[in-house]
Amino acid sequence: MVPDRYSIVIDAMGGDHAPHEIIEGAEQADRFKDTHIILAGSTAKIKKAASELNISLANMGIIEADQEIPMDRSPAEVLKYGRQSSIFRGTEEASKLPKGAFLSAGNTGAVMACSLFNMKRIQGVARPAICVVVPIGIKKLVLLDVGANVDSKPRYLEQFAVMGKVYSQNILGVKDPKIGLINVGSEEKKGNELTVEAHKLLKKADINFTGNVEGRDLFEGAVDIAVCDGFIGNILLKSIEGLAGLLFGEVKNVLTKNAVNKLLALGLKSSLKEMKKKFDYEEYGGAYLLGINGITIISHGSSRAKAIYNAARVAREGLESDLIGKIKQELKVNDDREV
Repeated sequence: MVPDRYSIVIDAMGGDHAPHEIIEGAEQADRFKDTHIILAGSTAKIKKAASELNISLANMGIIEADQEIPMDRSPAEVLKYGRQSSIFRGTEEASKLPKGAFLSAGNTGAVMACSLFNMKRIQGVARPAICVVVPIGIKKLVLLDVGANVDSKPRYLEQFAVMGKVYSQNILGVKDPKIGLINVGSEEKKGNELTVEAHKLLKKADINFTGNVEGRDLFEGAVDIAVCDGFIGNILLKSIEGLAGLLFGEVKNVLTKNAVNKLLALGLKSSLKEMKKKFDYEEYGGAYLLGINGITIISHGSSRAKAIYNAARVAREGLESDLIGKIKQELKVNDDREV
């Protein structure tokens, strides 16, 4: 391995389409000349799948991990009994690499637990957060937390906002992102105890906090970053995914209803493809687990090669921009302000 290269460890056994689609995506990511791809999983199964795909593994590394983690296995069980799994061994190896990252489409709870165990939290971070990008018109909305913490404290939400700011600036290129706290009303004293107290902390933080934001305002591009606890965030994200599927289905039904509509659809074909691409989760690759002392990308369980390639791309962007270093620096600034 060349010392100054980035290294991305990919869980070859995680996801609905492992290992074939994962290996195919890894092969696409291997085209990054400054990045070394390492596959974690059963060597025999990886080599067999690669042979069937006619893919050369000559430039890729393999971490032997013969245990597989079912999607229903609890994080505690993985840490206790799954030390030879691709998720545990993959996060362990990534933590040892000076410019290493890990990505998986496997069991989300296991990825979080193993990342925390092997990479540890950034000093001062109370809880990590899962951060996703949601396309809203011409903007990209950063939403966090979407499931790492179903129960949160005001301090957690303040740290989520700070980490989201660094992510938005360095990965999405938003200079001074507007940050909103998801709530049931825009008034400062609206909401439950968590949001009222979090609002007080966010007002004092070194961020562009615009106040409370209601769910409907998110779709009007009111903010660049929306902060909430993982319970609300997960429900919101899955509702958005479900609604998008419903709307695309309705559009398809309308455009295939009769001959006139089908003819109209031909003229709209390129525009519809472009719109579908914008909402395709595979274009975004996966979600960052922010707050751990390393780069971990959590991909959708149904990820295919395209999503794995894009997940590797965003992992590389995090390494290239020194995302972890900048989060540490930003958190220190806010701690010094005695927020």
